Formats: sequence, structure tokens, C-alpha cells
Amino acid sequence: MNKSAKGKYNRIKPELAEAGKQNADLAAHMGVHPSTVSDWCTNTNQPSIQDLYRIAEYLKIDVRKLLIPTTWEKNEILTQAAEPPTLHKVKPQRKTDSKARNKAKGK
Repeated sequence: MNKSAKGKYNRIKPELAEAGKQNADLAAHMGVHPSTVSDWCTNTNQPSIQDLYRIAEYLKIDVRKLLIPTTWEKNEILTQAAEPPTLHKVKPQRKTDSKARNKAKGK
């Protein structure tokens, strides 16, 4: 994640400002208490995915603009891709021929 965005996940506050809207406007549209919108704007709490879509629709923007983008270092991606997945070893079953099975059963 972007170092300056540590602990921040959404961009609701700057997008509200850019649209010339206030927290109270969004709260009224969403049917939530203004303190809920305030918590979203300060990243104290996060809206649900469904609420993010409703916010984006209200602001007439792409929902992706409401999220802080992740940034991955190229080397980190290559390292993750190069690591083989962890597999559980399965103990092979012992194979016995039909004569041995019949002998064991007493036939």
C-alpha cells in the first residue's frame, strides 16, 4: 500500500470536496447519521461495498476513485510468483494383489 496512505482505505472526503458536497448531503442521501459519514471520511470506519457503489453513484464517479490504490513493488510480485505453493504430502496407499487380500480374508 502507498506509504502515505497507511491506514487509509478510501477517498470519500476528497471526492466529496471535489463534487462540492458536504458530509450532511451524503448522509441524507444514504439515510445514515452524519457521524457515520464523518467516520468514513476520516477512515475510522469503512462503508460496505454496496455503500461504496451508492456513494459513487451519488457523486457520479467510478467506484474505483473512492478507493486508495494498492502499489506493489515489481520485485515483491516476482518473489511471490516464484514461491512454489505449499503442498501436503499424501501417504501412498499400500497396494496388495488379490491373492494376498484373499489369503488375509481366509479364502
